[in-house]
Amino acid sequence: MATTSTEGLYGFLEAMGVEDPSFVSATKELYTNPQAIYFSHLAELIVQLTDCEKDIAYKSIVWANDMTHLVVVAPRLRLKGVDSEDLAADLQQRFPKSPLFGHPVNDGINLLFYFSNTHLARLLLSYVIDRGSSYGNSPLAEAPVEDGAEAQGHKVIVEFSSPNLGKAFTGLHLRSTIIGAFIASIYERLGWDVTRMTFLGDWGKHVGLLAAGWSRFGSDEQFDADPLRHLLDVYNQIEELFKKEQETAKHVPEGQDATEVSHEIEAERDDFFKKLEDGDEEALNLWRRFREVCIARYTELYARLGIRFDDYSGESDVSHETIEEVENALKEKGVYRESDGAWVIDINKNDEKHGAAIARFRNGTTTYLLRDVAAVLERSKKYSFDKMIYVVSVRQTTHFQQVFKVLDLMGRSDLAQRLDHIGFGDVHGLSPKEGTSGLLLGDILDQCADATKLALDTDEETAQLFAEQDPAKVYDGLGAINLMVDDLSSRRGGTFNFDLNKLANPGDYTGLNLQKWYTKLGSKLSGVEIDRGELENTDYSMFEGEDNSYADILRLLVQFPGIMKTSFERLESSQILTFLFNIIDFLPNVWEDEAEAEGSTRNLAKLAFYKCFQIVLENGMRTLGLVPLTA
Repeated sequence: MATTSTEGLYGFLEAMGVEDPSFVSATKELYTNPQAIYFSHLAELIVQLTDCEKDIAYKSIVWANDMTHLVVVAPRLRLKGVDSEDLAADLQQRFPKSPLFGHPVNDGINLLFYFSNTHLARLLLSYVIDRGSSYGNSPLAEAPVEDGAEAQGHKVIVEFSSPNLGKAFTGLHLRSTIIGAFIASIYERLGWDVTRMTFLGDWGKHVGLLAAGWSRFGSDEQFDADPLRHLLDVYNQIEELFKKEQETAKHVPEGQDATEVSHEIEAERDDFFKKLEDGDEEALNLWRRFREVCIARYTELYARLGIRFDDYSGESDVSHETIEEVENALKEKGVYRESDGAWVIDINKNDEKHGAAIARFRNGTTTYLLRDVAAVLERSKKYSFDKMIYVVSVRQTTHFQQVFKVLDLMGRSDLAQRLDHIGFGDVHGLSPKEGTSGLLLGDILDQCADATKLALDTDEETAQLFAEQDPAKVYDGLGAINLMVDDLSSRRGGTFNFDLNKLANPGDYTGLNLQKWYTKLGSKLSGVEIDRGELENTDYSMFEGEDNSYADILRLLVQFPGIMKTSFERLESSQILTFLFNIIDFLPNVWEDEAEAEGSTRNLAKLAFYKCFQIVLENGMRTLGLVPLTA
């Protein structure tokens, strides 16, 4: 019987010998987290023996430090007038038999409960297979429920990557892309309606500078051949001239009239941006040409990482009407004023030096801050989101604090409370392709593909798994997985050290190793169908014994939903990856090649075990935003 319904789970546990499984109707968590079944059952038995509250009994149960068994911390039961040592001894003596655990062990103050391996296998294998791709979801990590509404369907926008038109794709853009893909994936797996958005830097003074460069260095032929590379070259050339112009203006020789110093590039930059904001068709046509081709190219590059965006938004999309709406609201609140020809927002009136932020420059053009605030209003109208997450470097923490504060000043605290900035640390080790003027996403992916080829050249076993596939696609796909795992393995707030030498060497804690075992499991299970009816009555003796590697792995697999819950609460990918690497460390201990153990893998319990392992590995990888290679 399927364990996905109350009746099914009740009957399943009853058939296993659990005398009163009525606790299965107490909480939804039992249907997404098998660990909760063990905690709830144990708590019920404690309540029967002590008459303490159910939630107190539940909270007294913890995993042992080595994660091999459960511990009931007797002092946490808070029974008045009862000595903890006496309580542990008394409970051990009176504890009833349970098919889920062996008899408890008294360590002097706590009770230790070791799993019944065969019953753990009987329950967990059916439980995981019943859920398949949904195994790992946790109701404690769902969207907030309001007024009795279902959590499913709550909307979140995840904004990430967000490169700038004409500029290099920096390490911070790379981390935003990888971490943002993970955050979007884990929200999606936990039932949220996710919109993946990249907010292109396609407006502002840097676009005006790019246009100034195009008039001097632009080539239609080179642009058509490689648009991102040519625009970067053009931008770098004009930026170099612009910096020289600025430097000259700062050091006017004594006796020379400062007004005679050239500001040609600066004036051309500002003039083009002003034309864009004023709707000049010629300026807009050039800008559209750049933008449309760049979006098409970025779409292809993101696909190499297995990443898609639902909305290629940009600063340019913010309407004049919404910007005026923001300005009018700020004027009404008395926090928007003219200052030396520019318009500023009084974000903190108590700080005369840093308390105001520029919203419009002296020539009337808008700033990133004003456009970002207006974008929040437009996205709220378009998507009616419940939450919006900006995945951007911690270097921009001040900017997002200003965005949230401006919304508060406008009287839109309701919107500000739905926004979150998820920051991350710096990136070291990235360098441009030799002979080029700067870094592009394609360069990074090519470097990773080349490094992965070197890794496969030294790992014949793994290389053989992909021998029949297109080598270029294999190197590219594995290179992307290797890169993403390398970043996601580290804590978000720390520094990511990009190291091609690491990617070029096969190792246990790499994306290449995850994919290797995913492929081997897929090969072993090719054509296998698990009959759930037969599974309930099969022989589970292979899981018996104290030193049993199969059972060791089961005790890890049962913890996967808890790992997912913690990872979601902290938005830390490293916890999921640490878990995946831990279970893979055990897999060689139970791996049997057909040539070595002829016919042994046809054992139904063993096949179900491998199937559950594959499900957890794939669910973990996809939650991280990885796209496993398939044959």
